Amino acid sequence: MESEKWNIVRTQGDQAADQYLQHILQDHPDQLEKAKNIFDELTQNNDVFLKSSEFSDFLKATSHLPDWIDFNKIKIAQSIFQNYGSFILLLLGFKSLPMAYTCGKGAEVLVHTGRLVEKNGSIKPIIRRLMETTQFVVSVLAEKGFSDQGSAIIVSQKVRLMHASIRYFISLAGNWNPELGIPINQQDMAGTLQSFSSLVVEGLNDLGVELSQEEKDAYVHHWRVIGHIIGVIPELNPDGYNNAHSLGMEIFLDQRKESEAGKILTKSLINFYNYMVPGNIFDETPILLLHELMGEENCKVLDVPDLKHKFLEDLVFKLGVKMDQTFSSKYGFQKIAELFSKAMIIGMDHYYYDGKKAKFEIPPSLTTNWRM
Repeated sequence: MESEKWNIVRTQGDQAADQYLQHILQDHPDQLEKAKNIFDELTQNNDVFLKSSEFSDFLKATSHLPDWIDFNKIKIAQSIFQNYGSFILLLLGFKSLPMAYTCGKGAEVLVHTGRLVEKNGSIKPIIRRLMETTQFVVSVLAEKGFSDQGSAIIVSQKVRLMHASIRYFISLAGNWNPELGIPINQQDMAGTLQSFSSLVVEGLNDLGVELSQEEKDAYVHHWRVIGHIIGVIPELNPDGYNNAHSLGMEIFLDQRKESEAGKILTKSLINFYNYMVPGNIFDETPILLLHELMGEENCKVLDVPDLKHKFLEDLVFKLGVKMDQTFSSKYGFQKIAELFSKAMIIGMDHYYYDGKKAKFEIPPSLTTNWRM
C-alpha cells in the first residue's frame, strides 16, 4: 500500500464502536468525564461489563463470529498456546509490544493516555496495564475460548469499546495533533494485531519452535477472528501467515520512527519485567531479550541500552546452563528465555497491589503444560 493510502487509513477509526459510543454520550452534560468513566468501567472485570445495560445492544450486535471461521484452525492455534504459551507471553513483552512502540505516531496514544507510563515514580499503572494485556492474550487463546464457557469474545469486545472511548476522550480533550492521524486508527490496529499474530510466529522460530505452515496459518487465523471482533477492517486483516506477516512488516516499516514516546514506553516495559522477576540473577535479561528478538535497528529506534560485556556468558554460568561447542548463542539463549518466561509468569501470578491479589489467572491445565 502506498504512503498516501496509508495516510487515508490513518483517518479511519471503528465506525460501529465510535457511533455506538457517540450515541451513549451525545446527551450527557459532561461528555469528557462520562467517556473517562466508561473507560474505567471497561477496565473492570467481565462481570461488571456484562451486567451493564449501557453496553447490551453493542454486545449483542458484535458477538457473532464471522462466517469464515475455521474451528479446526482454532483448535490448532489453541494447541500451540497450550504447548508454547510461556514463550508466547514472553514474546508479548519482548516483541509484540515493543514492535508497536517503534511506530512513532501510534506510540503517542499510549503515552497520551498515561496507561503505560510511570507516574510520580510509581510503576503501578504500568503493572496493571501490562497484566491486563497479558490476561487478554491468555483469555483469547485459552481452550474453548470461543465457546459459551470461554471469554475470547467478551474480552475482545471490551478492548474494542476501550479503543472507542480513548478516541472519543482524546478528540474532546482538544490537545491531540491531527497530523498523527486519529488515535487508534485502522493502521495502528492492524499493526498491533500482527504484532500479536504473525510476529509471534516469527518470534517462536527465534526461540527454537519451528511450526509447520499449517500451524502458522492456523495461529494467524485465530488472531484474524479476534481482529474481526475488535473492529479491524477486512482489507487489513488477511488470512494466512505469509500475507499477514507481509502486511505487518509493511505497516511497521511505514511507521517506524524514533520518538520520545517509544523510548518512554520501552523504558517502562523494561522496568516492569525487572520488577516482576525480583532478585539479581536475571539482571539485564530484558535487554538481552529485546536485542535478540527485536533486532538492532528496532532497538536503536527505542533506545534500548547496550548489554554489558560478557553478560550472556555470566548469566549462563549463574543459571547452570551447560556450555558446549554449539552454544554460540541459540541454545543458551533459548534456555535463558525459557527460564525467564517461567519466572516472569510466576511473578505475575503472585503479584499483589493495594493489598489484593492481581486479577491474573492462568488455567491450571496451562501451568501444567508449561511445567510451572
